[in-house]
Amino acid sequence: MEKDKRELEQDLQLVRRMRRCGHLLYHKYNLSNGSQMRLLLRLRGNPMSQKELTEQLGVQPGSMSEMLAKVERAGLVEKRRSEGDRRIYQLRLTDEGLAQADRFEKEQAQQAVWLLEPLGDAQKLQLFSLLETLIAHWEPEGPPKDAVKQIEKTQNEKE
Repeated sequence: MEKDKRELEQDLQLVRRMRRCGHLLYHKYNLSNGSQMRLLLRLRGNPMSQKELTEQLGVQPGSMSEMLAKVERAGLVEKRRSEGDRRIYQLRLTDEGLAQADRFEKEQAQQAVWLLEPLGDAQKLQLFSLLETLIAHWEPEGPPKDAVKQIEKTQNEKE
């Protein structure tokens, strides 16, 4: 029984460490989702319709409308009628939008180098692999509704 408690405590400590990393990345190093920046990066060199952009970014149409209104007001994106189909508007970056996307990408790259500096190449690959495993496990459905019961069942089986 003691080993099970120790394993559970280790799991809890890992989750706390991951939460701390997420907090630092989001708040201290400003690596939030950056939806507007992702929008700009996606449009760089690739004009597309609002529907296409909404699908590629995986956001709700209402959220996309709000984001587009903000970046249009800021002069970063413009709508033009599609040459192939005049009924459709294509979203394109303005010169300022392109410059801001380029600055953002450069800042992200510099930050990534600094954030991962303490890790060697093998450690980075290992971390990448571990994170991919967790993401694959978490993304499809999220935790089962009876996760607590499953943990208790597993613990009882080990006893």
